[in-house]
Amino acid sequence: MPSGSQAQAEVQRLRVQIAQMQANTVEQIAEVQRKYEELQQQLRVKAADREAAAAAREAETSRKYDELQLKLQQMMQMFQQSQKPPS
Repeated sequence: MPSGSQAQAEVQRLRVQIAQMQANTVEQIAEVQRKYEELQQQLRVKAADREAAAAAREAETSRKYDELQLKLQQMMQMFQQSQKPPS
């Protein structure tokens, strides 16, 4: 049977071990939290990039549509002028 001082030494050793485990756990939680926040930031950047690209595509499509509308109007005017009898 262990003596009182051996038991106290074992208790102290276990307390130190528990403290180390707690410190390691806190470090691991902090690291997981840091990685989570980093990934969240990366996702926000990617989402913003996708939104910007979509907006650019939409603007280009709108510009092309406006250009085609203008060409159509010009063609319609030319057609109407060609249908007028000469004066």
